[in-house]
Formats: sequence, structure tokens, C-alpha cells
Amino acid sequence: MLTLAMAERRRASSRRPAEPRYGDLEADEGRAASTANAEVARLFAEIGDILEIKGEPPYRYNAYRTAARSVGNASERLEVLFEQGRLRELYGVGSALEGRIVEYLKTGRMQSHEDVRRDFPVALASLLQIPGLGPGRARAVYQELGISTLPDLEDAARSGRLRDVPGFGPKAIDTLVHGLEQLKQRSARGLISDAWAAFAQIRAALRDDAEDADAARLAVVGSVRRMQDTVGGLDLLAGRDTAEEAEQVLETIATLPNLVQVLDRSADEVSVQLYGGLEVRLMVVPPETWGSALIWYTGSRGHVARLEERALERGWRLSPLGLEDDATGQLLERQREAAIYERLGMAWVPPELREDEGEIEAAASGSLPKLVELGDIRGDLHTHTNWTDGTQPLEDMARAAQSKGYAYMALTDHTQNLAMTRGLTPERLEEQRALVNRLNKKMAPFVVLLGTEMDILMDGQLDFSDDLLRSLDYVSASVHTGFRQGREVMTQRMLRAISNPLVNTLNHPHGRIIRRREGYEVDMQAVVERAAALGCALELNATPDRLDLNGTWARRAQQLAARFTISSDAHSVQELDFMQFGVASARRGWLTAADVLNTLPLEELKAQLAARRRA
Repeated sequence: MLTLAMAERRRASSRRPAEPRYGDLEADEGRAASTANAEVARLFAEIGDILEIKGEPPYRYNAYRTAARSVGNASERLEVLFEQGRLRELYGVGSALEGRIVEYLKTGRMQSHEDVRRDFPVALASLLQIPGLGPGRARAVYQELGISTLPDLEDAARSGRLRDVPGFGPKAIDTLVHGLEQLKQRSARGLISDAWAAFAQIRAALRDDAEDADAARLAVVGSVRRMQDTVGGLDLLAGRDTAEEAEQVLETIATLPNLVQVLDRSADEVSVQLYGGLEVRLMVVPPETWGSALIWYTGSRGHVARLEERALERGWRLSPLGLEDDATGQLLERQREAAIYERLGMAWVPPELREDEGEIEAAASGSLPKLVELGDIRGDLHTHTNWTDGTQPLEDMARAAQSKGYAYMALTDHTQNLAMTRGLTPERLEEQRALVNRLNKKMAPFVVLLGTEMDILMDGQLDFSDDLLRSLDYVSASVHTGFRQGREVMTQRMLRAISNPLVNTLNHPHGRIIRRREGYEVDMQAVVERAAALGCALELNATPDRLDLNGTWARRAQQLAARFTISSDAHSVQELDFMQFGVASARRGWLTAADVLNTLPLEELKAQLAARRRA
């Protein structure tokens, strides 16, 4: 689905240089170097958008979107990959998409993109940002009224012209207008995963330019280092000794493969926009100021202000240049971040906690918790396979989980009520049980737990019978339909579901998808209190556009002695890596390993799950 970042990127495209037209690839390589990755990624993304509008199967349009992300985040230029015969090393790029990339590199055109644009304008995909509109209705408003933009759609809704389109009754139009208003208010902040992908690309580029890895001193700061749910951009620090070294790192950022435009540049700072709309700002600082610069630019403003207060109480001054005695100008500390905290009478504060929400007092009193870490996770309790809407077979998912050092994973494919994902019937679940049994014999001691992501029906009942649920190793439950239910109805629906002692975990409790869908109306405090009281765990869903529960709600729930799971909700092998973002949410919620069920060894986990059922 088209995101606001993509829309912003398209508006920015009008400021780009004219698209290069390739004749001889080798001769034109220098001219095209700064645009090919971003342009191919844009074309692939637009093809995916239009295919969705046309009603093509999800695997077709998702293939283009996957390739768009892969090309857009590539750390090498497409021209280089082409010359070395390595285009297929990009995830999601097979022979067909490789051919389209080569076509673009040689001609500056992509015929398949021009073909799909004949049926629908690219701008039409912007309508998919509206919650609940869907490709069918977007197609209908274009075919009936010629509408392909959000302003035109709003005008048609408010003027009454939309009533002429089949499927748009008064209630549907009211809902659409409400969705348009939400869209206007929606934050333009991006996904944390996009920022970290860009950092990996930049780090690789800088290390290529450096004589050794240690010479490329680079750190993430700002909201990305604090692992906020969404980020305004990617802020980076680079430590360099000389003006020549500073110029080298700035030039590397200004010529990244997926660069859209350079926004600003000076002797010690550069700001650029990358494919997808992400803005990156890199600041070069002297290595001797590394520790104080890390603190200052990591933030938050509230946290740093409190540190400044502690410094002033001692007659000192804290700045990006260091901690110094205000009266004498004597430099006290600036190279080591932890040493500055120590000088201020505090323990070092993990970046995820630096929000001025009690961490200063806890660090000063020695009562900061030992936060859960990625290495504490023993298994993933929310995964999908190609039995429903996942993309890969169970054995591939299981072996990938095992390769991460996990002792177990829960297979939690969807259930029959969610027909659009080919949700499992009881009969298909039995077939899956046989596969799990065979695989567990093959992969021992690694264990696949036969589980489910159980649909919570409109009245709070579950999609499978209790008898069937008793036969499963792990039961999680989710709301996937009826998002427009009123607050009281939705609250009672969720309370009823988690009151069933066979439900081990409530998944992504708010139901939000960041930048695409607001969460449903629910009294989450009541849900959290009931879950804590009954021993139903609450999931911290690690998918970057969910992060649900987030750190704020995790901390509230922990104060009620709730238990948690941290799970990837992976639909592919690659998405198992999402776990790091769920752990970050848990850390922002002050959670320890003891708060999280899937930090337990398998037998202890099974005992905890059994205790919930006995309750």
C-alpha cells in the first residue's frame, strides 16, 4: 500500500534532474550513478501500486514492492551489480525483474511500467492510503468519475457526486470523509526499520571508503537511537580528525546509490533525502568530543535538559563539546559517554529510556532495571508460513529460527474466519499438525510449537472450538475484522476473548498499522488490567509498522504485573529479523527478561502456558 513517505517522495521527484536516457551503459554510468537505484525502486513501487489497484493477486504486486525496497536500500549501485552479474543478489530480484532493471539501465525506460500506466494513473494509488477504501472502490471512483487524487475525492464526497458511484452509500461516504480527515492529521514520521536499513547501507559505504572498519567511526543518534515507534529522519555522528577526512565522509553520503537529492551541505554537516522519503543528516565531530556529542544529539531534549541541570548544580556546564567547570573552564570529560553520566553521579542510561520519564532518578539512585536484550530471546511465538499468508514453507522458517540460536518457535498461521489469508480450517490444521510432528523429529532438539493466531470473532468468541484449542501447544488471539465497532463493544469483545483460559497471548492489542491505519477504539486500560489479572500475556509485536504494544503501554502493563511476549509476526525468513524492534519496544517499556515469556527455556515456557490453562 502506498505510504505518505512515497507520496512525499513523488512530490520531491519534480525537483530531480531529468531522468537519464541510457544508450551505451558504460559511457553513461557516471551521469546515471546518483539516480538509477532510486528511479528503478520508484518504478517497481509504482507497478506494485497499480497492480493492486487492478485487482491482481497479492503475490504479484508484493513481488514488485519487495524488489523496490531491496533496490532502494541497496548499498551498491545497480550499474556495478549489473557489470558484475550480481543483480540477482538483491533480495526479491529474480530473472524477470532482473530483465526490467537491465532494460532501464540500458534505455532509461521500463516498458512494463509504461504498460500498466495505460490503464490507471500512478496517482490513483494515493487513494489506498484511506482506511477501508480498498483497491476495488479506488478503481470504481476512477472509472465512474475520473478521480485519481485525494483532493478530488474529498471534493466529490463533500459535494455529493460520490453518491453516483456504486457502493458509496451515506454511511460509506461519512466513513471515507472521516478517513480523509485522519489522513491529513497523520504524522509524516517514518518507520524505524527504514532508518536502520539506511544506516546499514551508509555504514557499508563508509567502510568501503575507509582503510579499516575502525577508521569509520559512525553512530546513530536522535530518535532512531532511542528506538522510538516512528522517526523524523536518521541523524548520524561521524568522528573525523581532519578536514580532508570530514570531506570524504560527507561526499560519501552525498553520492549514495539511492540518493534523491542533497538538501544541505556545509564543511561539517550534510543532509540528504533518500528513496522512500527518508531524510538523513550526518554531522562530523572531532573524535575527542565523541561522548558528549553522543549524549547531546541522542536526546531527548527533556533528558538532556535534566543532565544540564545536574551539571549546573555542581558548577559545571554540559554541551556537545564536553562537560567542563563553568568557573575555570577546566575540561572534565567528553570522550566517553558513560564517564559523563558517572561524573554527574548517575549510572549510564540506555538510550531507549532517555525520555525524562523517571530514568534520571532511577540512574541516580542505582535502581535502573537490567533491560531485556535480544540475546535473551529463546524463541519466536508469532510466525506465519505459506499455509496461509506467509511466503515460505514451514521448514525454511524453522531452520531460519534455529539459525538465530532459538530453541523453539510457534507456528501461528491464521484461522478460517480470515478467508483472505486462506485461514486454516480444522481439517487443514490437522494436516499441518502432521507436518509439525515430522519436522520436530527431523530438527530435534529444536521444537516447532503447533499454535495458531486465532481470530477473535465479532462477539468475542474464538474461531475454533475449545476442544480443538486444547490440542494445541500455543494459542494467541487477534482482532482482524470489525475495526469500526464502538469502544464499548470492542472492549467487551476483547475482554471476552482473553478471559478464555485457553488463550495464552493477546496479539497486537491496538490493531494499528503505523501511517496506514489508526488503532480501533478500545478501553486498553481495561484490557490490560484483565490480561494482567488472568495471566494472559500481551504481545509486543515487532513488525515495524505495528510495534503494538508500544513501550508506553508496556510500561503501564508491567506496573500491573502483566506478562509479555515479544514476537516478530514474521511472514518470511527475512522478517524474523524484526525481533530487534520488539525488543526495543520492550526496553522502552522498562521490561526485563523476567517479564517476557519467550526468554524462558522451552520446558519452563510450557509450564507457564499450562498454568494459564489450569487457571
